[in-house]
Amino acid sequence: MNKKRKELIISVTGVLLLLLSAVFCYQTVRDAIINNEKESIQNIAEVSSHSLKATLQGKSNLVYAALSGDMANEESIEASLLKIGEKGKYIRLDQVSQLQDWEADSCEEAGKNPGHVIAGPIRKTYSGGYVLYLTKAVYMNRSIAGYVQIELNLDEIYEGEQDLSNLNVGNQGYCIVKDIDGTTVMADARNEKEEISFSSKDVSGCEVVWSYEVEGGSPKKTQKLVAYNTVDFNGVQFVLCVVEDYRDITAPIVKIAFYLSLFGVLILIWIGIFGYRILKQQKEEEKLKIALAHEKELNEANEAMKNQESLMQKYNHSKTMTFLTGALAHEFNNLMTPIVLYSELLSDNDTVMQEMPEEVYELNMSAKRCEELAKQLLDYSRQGRAERVLSEYNATFAVESSISIVSRLIPENIKLETSVCSTSYYIKGQVGALNQIILNLVTNAIHAIGDKKGRIKLQFGLSVDDDQMVRLVVEDNGCGIPKDLRKHVFEPFFTTKKDGKGTGIGLTVVKRMVEEHGGWIQVQSEEEKGTTFIMNFPRVDDFE
Repeated sequence: MNKKRKELIISVTGVLLLLLSAVFCYQTVRDAIINNEKESIQNIAEVSSHSLKATLQGKSNLVYAALSGDMANEESIEASLLKIGEKGKYIRLDQVSQLQDWEADSCEEAGKNPGHVIAGPIRKTYSGGYVLYLTKAVYMNRSIAGYVQIELNLDEIYEGEQDLSNLNVGNQGYCIVKDIDGTTVMADARNEKEEISFSSKDVSGCEVVWSYEVEGGSPKKTQKLVAYNTVDFNGVQFVLCVVEDYRDITAPIVKIAFYLSLFGVLILIWIGIFGYRILKQQKEEEKLKIALAHEKELNEANEAMKNQESLMQKYNHSKTMTFLTGALAHEFNNLMTPIVLYSELLSDNDTVMQEMPEEVYELNMSAKRCEELAKQLLDYSRQGRAERVLSEYNATFAVESSISIVSRLIPENIKLETSVCSTSYYIKGQVGALNQIILNLVTNAIHAIGDKKGRIKLQFGLSVDDDQMVRLVVEDNGCGIPKDLRKHVFEPFFTTKKDGKGTGIGLTVVKRMVEEHGGWIQVQSEEEKGTTFIMNFPRVDDFE
């Protein structure tokens, strides 16, 4: 079966290569034929353009010769018109104001250039043909007496110019002349209804374009090969086009391509029959694949059930820990009640306040922070339903007061380094939350360093990345966090400490508090080198 499949692949590959070769050969031969024909009709267009320009220039020279110098009277002007042999008229100066605008403009131009024959414009006649006007100023008594306008019938020029009217290119090639706007002004009667447009604005060139001819009331679209050359006659531009039917040029190679395509279809039919036999044999393979897929689905379903059971166990564990956290918060709150009461009594005792004012103040502040901690534990366990009160407070003062507390918790083997800016920056959040953040992070740092000599560095100030943010950095050179565990450090109840030494909610609470301030926290750590927590808080401007 594998052998037959290989044979099928080889056969298909061979056919594709054969077809690609045929297409390549077809395009190569076609392009060569087209390029050769382009060069040929381009040369014809250039020769015909020179011939047309010479004919028009001859007409202009004849007008100049017949009307140069002083004329004796109007009869001599009329006699000169007869010598020219073209339809024309004499216009006296007093008749100029009665002319049409284009006629008056031509006379005005001839008056400015009395020694020249002015060509243009090209106008369509009532019979449907086109004429080119030649205008020249005429003199009597050495001053301009009027103007002569000669009408050159372009159809007659086209018929008289053998290089244009009798041009034969290929089977049905022909020549037409357009003005600079694309209007056909000279053409054979059989081609005058055909409209050809091309995109190039060059003086000369050759390209394949689409032609439209109206037959039976509907346009007929055909492809043409057009060589064009621009004729500039005294400022009037004509575009001479030599046109050849594209199909006549490519007909031989198209026939060859047809026979090759027919041959390719026959080969494909043979391959289809051969492939049908292969497909019949593959049905058995499909049945086997379905059986294997069914077995795989059963295994995946069993694995999904095991994963679901594991998730349920984690969910039950989370609910249990939430309940215990709430109970612990309630008990902690009850135990703190007498402490708060006695701290208030000490505050009311003048003797104690005189001897130990700082200690009593710190005791009161610690009691309040304990109350805040109890509220946060209740909030975490979803048993504290009181709405969080967010207020704007002095973050610099909160950091400094936190340093005075945690400095007493630092053991002798650890050195605390602090760097706090002198500027007071305000942030918005729960009062006491920043103290709890610093306390949790410093406590974690102490545990990470352990009994060895170490260093904890605490920095606070304006962020170097954004002057609208303040940054708090807590850094230690402890044991660090393994790379595979860093992404879990903010998850609830996840801890890297030994059993009984951590609850796994400290960093979770820290992250939530930072986010309540509208900030964010990052952790950078390397094993045996230490850990750094970076927190950014949006500061409050113009706080009063």
